[in-house]
Amino acid sequence: MSPFTPSLRLHDRYVLRERIGLGGMSEVWRADDDVLGRPVAVKALAGELAADPQLRATIQREARAAARLTHPHVTQVYDYGEATLAGGTMVPYLVMELVEGRNLADRLTAGPLAWPDAVRMAGQVAAALAAAHRIGVVHRDIKPGNVMLTDTGAKVLDFGIAALAGPRAGQTGELLMGTPAYFAPERMTSGAPDPASDVYALGALLYRTLTGRAPLPVQTWEDAMEVHARHTPVPPLRIPGLPADIAELTLACLAADPARRPTAAQLANRFATGQPADPPTAILPTVPAGTARPPAGHPPTLIDRSLVTPLVPPTLPASPSGYSKRLFTVLIAAGLALVVGLVGTLALGDEPDTRPVAEPVVAAPIDQPASAASGTSSGPASSPPTKLTPVSLRQLATELAAIIDNAESRNEIDPETADDLRDKLAGLNRGKPKDRAKRIRELRERVAEAAERGRISADTATRLQDLLASYSQGRGEEEDD
Repeated sequence: MSPFTPSLRLHDRYVLRERIGLGGMSEVWRADDDVLGRPVAVKALAGELAADPQLRATIQREARAAARLTHPHVTQVYDYGEATLAGGTMVPYLVMELVEGRNLADRLTAGPLAWPDAVRMAGQVAAALAAAHRIGVVHRDIKPGNVMLTDTGAKVLDFGIAALAGPRAGQTGELLMGTPAYFAPERMTSGAPDPASDVYALGALLYRTLTGRAPLPVQTWEDAMEVHARHTPVPPLRIPGLPADIAELTLACLAADPARRPTAAQLANRFATGQPADPPTAILPTVPAGTARPPAGHPPTLIDRSLVTPLVPPTLPASPSGYSKRLFTVLIAAGLALVVGLVGTLALGDEPDTRPVAEPVVAAPIDQPASAASGTSSGPASSPPTKLTPVSLRQLATELAAIIDNAESRNEIDPETADDLRDKLAGLNRGKPKDRAKRIRELRERVAEAAERGRISADTATRLQDLLASYSQGRGEEEDD
């Protein structure tokens, strides 16, 4: 029986209204904060757990850590208290932001999400985890029941029972705290909380959100121990339209070796775009069929960002070869470049990396080799397609990370080199905008050095260097100091 009742006042401030959640470890009530005049959520620890003074101290310490998290995709922790009720019962409770929305676990009872929605949601959860990991907080119980779908995106719940990362005392009894299907294999043995275990859980969550089932047949702790002991492989993802590198990243999150998993920050960068990392080598990127709109029954709490229809360059009319044809092509290319420049300026303003921007339209090359024009060449008659140029540092970092991840999955880059380059990418968007040219040059130098030492394939190094050069040239920063 719950120790709480409607209208109960805690510490002469929080007035309980109705119970809105009940689990094995806790119960959640909607309440009013009479001091600040706002609705809140009050989460009380279950009776048996509340009786343990050591556990209460642990919850209080970790609530302080969670309260330091301020992020748009994290449910804010406001307060911690211990209420002494009738009969001397001591009940510790957390006061948190009241989140209005739909629980992801409830949403999944209707089936999987469309892959763009699932990936966008996973990117928001990854961003929340990255913010927590930066201050040494590990969630330890990422699962659909701890993700709320709201009008402003996903919100991660229950950071109030998270554990501080790194060595610490008093870990007895923490071994099996979590949910079996999302439990990383390394957590089967005693050890300090590790951010990589959150990444495993996020991979399992995304896999289930895409497919409607858990990546491994785990329902109980015995199941979890058995499949991890046998190293049961995770079935590949076969979702129509899902970019191959996102499928690979999802499986990489579920790697048995924590060191082989991507970081939450890397996942947030890649999942934020939701589009294929390597656009088709045509003038305009294609859109996978069926992804422009959510399917029928799409929950209203998920954000619906319709794709913008790009402008299609006009077809050039036939014109005589020679100077007049070249002049006509130059004028068309210049006009397109001017339109792209104006759109980029209006979208970006003076801040180069505030949000993702639509891919620019890129004009075809002006000149063709004389042999191609005369038809005497043995190669293709048309010029090679022009690659799209990233228009923001965020997009640049996302595309570079995708190239590195794909290369690592093909053993075309040394893992230490891949991690080193990812660290460089993480700092690409920091500091003052005027310093970005310097950071890009340093990254190019690091790629060149790795290629010289044979730690990265020539093809991968070339792709990275071309992308960096195209961004610098597109922004006029190649020679800036």
